[in-house]
Parts: sequence; C-alpha cells; structure tokens
Amino acid sequence: MPDSQKWFRPRRSIHRRLSRCWASGVFRAMVTQNQTLPQVKIATTDAEREAIFRFRYRIYIQEMNVWLPHTDHRRQHVCDRHDESALLFYIEDQGEVVATLRRNMVDIDNCHPEWREAFALERFAKVAPNTLSVSGRFMVASRFRHSSMAARLAIAAYRHGREEGVRFDFLLSRFHQIEMYEHLGYRRYVNNYLDVNHAFGLMAPMVCVGEDVEHLRSVGSPFAREARRFANRASEGAWFSEQFPAPPEFAPARTLSPERRWSQMCRLLGGPPERAIRMLQGLSEADARALLKHALLHRVRAGKIIVQRGDLLGSLFIIASGAVALYYPGNFDRPPDVLSSGECFGAEGILASCCAVGQAVALSEVYLLVLPEAAVAQHRHKHPQVIHHLRANLLQEPCSRFLPTAILHS
Repeated sequence: MPDSQKWFRPRRSIHRRLSRCWASGVFRAMVTQNQTLPQVKIATTDAEREAIFRFRYRIYIQEMNVWLPHTDHRRQHVCDRHDESALLFYIEDQGEVVATLRRNMVDIDNCHPEWREAFALERFAKVAPNTLSVSGRFMVASRFRHSSMAARLAIAAYRHGREEGVRFDFLLSRFHQIEMYEHLGYRRYVNNYLDVNHAFGLMAPMVCVGEDVEHLRSVGSPFAREARRFANRASEGAWFSEQFPAPPEFAPARTLSPERRWSQMCRLLGGPPERAIRMLQGLSEADARALLKHALLHRVRAGKIIVQRGDLLGSLFIIASGAVALYYPGNFDRPPDVLSSGECFGAEGILASCCAVGQAVALSEVYLLVLPEAAVAQHRHKHPQVIHHLRANLLQEPCSRFLPTAILHS
C-alpha cells in the first residue's frame, strides 16, 4: 500500500500511556480501555478532502463564529491555498469527520512569505533543507475534546513526519493553547506573529524538534515513545538551544513545580497575586492559586497589537509587568485607557462570551499571565463563589462599559 494511503493504527497501550502522562492535562484520556478506537487516516480523495473542509466550516464558522477568508458559505467549507499541497490527517466517527490536522512540507525556495517571516525558516534551512514542515488547522469536534482523540491525531502526524524525514515542524499557537502544544513537545523560540488573515490576534510561533528526545521526555510528550523507533541525533537539540536560547521564564509549564510558578508570579507582580492583581482582590491565597494554576507567562514586544476588535479571545490577559493601551469604540479621538501591572484585559470573553470589543497594544515590553477562558469555566463548576467574586471584580474593567447591560446583569 502506498505511504500516502497508510492508516495509522493506535497501539493498545495508548490509553494507559495518556491516562498516566496526562491525568491532569488538556488531553485527559477518558475513553475506556476496551472501546474500539477509530483510525487516523490521510485524505486521498476529493470526497475525503471536501468532508474535512466542511468539518472546518462547522467548527470555525458555525461553532466559533469566526470570520475567515477563503470561506465558501454556499458550499459550507473552509479551505485555502495551503490545502493544495497539504497532507490532511483526519479521524471519522460513524462516517463523520470529527478531528483533523493539516501538514505542509516546506520548500524554502518557494515558501510562502508569511511562513518565512513567522518561523525564521532561513535559519533552519541552512542546517536542515527539505526537512521542514508547517502544521495547522488542528481541531476536534466538541464532544471529543476531553478524550484522547487529539493526542492520537498528533501522534500519527508526528510518526508520519519522522518516516518522511521531517526534523522541524512549525505551527502558530493562540496564547491560551501554548501549554497544550508545549506538552506535545513544541516550544516558543521567536517573537510573536500577527496573521492578518485570521481573527485570532497575536500568535506564538512554535517548533517541535523531532529528534530532541531529551526535551520530549522532559515535558512528558507522547512523541517521546514514538521517537525511540527512529534514529535521533543528540546534536539536534543542542543546535536549537544554541540558536534560540530560551529565557528562564519561558520554561514549559509542566517542567515547573507549583511553588516555582507561584514564586515567579510574585516576583514579576512585586507581591502576592491575590493582592497585586486587581481582579483577584478579596480572594484568599488558596483561591488565587487554584484559579491561576493554568495561567501561562508570555512576553510581548513593545508596539505589538495583542488583540483587535472582533478577535476571538480564548483568554483573560493579566499584565504582570509593562503597560498596555486599550482603545475602545468611540474612544479613538481621546487618550486610551492605559493599564499596568496587576490589571487585565480581555474580560469580555468571560463576562459575555463574546469577541474582543476593543484593541490592546503593548506600550512597552509586556509580560502577560494568560488565563484560558476554559480554565475559568471549569473552575466555575467546582468553586462558583470564587467565579462570582471574580466576575464582580471584572465588571469594573473598562470593557464592561461596551457590553450589553442584559448580559452583564444576567
């Protein structure tokens, strides 16, 4: 059977491995051991590709309500020029696509300019020509988002990449998904990138060094086990670390103890978070620790637009250090609201489940604590009184002036 038509059969031990490694992570395995697992496939026919494009439409347009170019509303599908040469991985359930991931091999001589800029591809091409790829359009149906499906899809793509000689795989991550990708083995390494073709705001370029087994093991990546099937050069990780030295604050979250993460926050904020962060005032240290458990530290350079009006948020942004200017509707002819350490923006996602109502611009180098909206939603079920208090504090934020009164008081 040709390589392009391979079906990836999950190993029997995958649920045990994922349950053990990811018991408290984003991809918590919740499928029973004896359940038959659907296979990961690569689309080889026009019908399969069309089904994937229609699945994207359901996720992006109908579920997330995102505006995207290259959307065909008549046919209800989403595809773009990158799909022409891409491998499309997917999983079906009862004849319906429920998960997909796109992978493009990179020809550096004919590379899309935005990829060349976003990922600093020239630096990689000097040592690894014809071994680079870019991943994207990674999505899973809502009913499977707490299963092992996303993990199995990513593992299959990693395995296929190694079989095809891929040494570096790149992607653009929304800030609240950075921790998820770090767990897979990707890492931040260059400055953020704003893709004008997406309503996702500033994105973090990330790369997986496929042969750096030591790093994969250190973050508990499921790729580490797969990597043992291939020859791995120890020099690969050393070269990357030398070329892109990571500051200590960007260590993958899973490599830091809770105490170290808390100390890091205290140092940047200049005091205990429950006192230094305005939206947490009135909460106990224990409540603040529990709420900030999944907050990720991320840096943004001066002058960068962090979010624009209409962007899908996905996160609450807490300023750990630096200053951010907020421009809201009708406010462009007068000075913006200027926020500093301990203040936040992006609260409209939590208060009203809506897109950004204003624009946030970094006035200086800014360190942000990125708190995923999903983490707040999960916390609501366990500690409703904490979220009620948090919501009351967030109603004092500037964005609340531009949200519907009915929503704010519901």
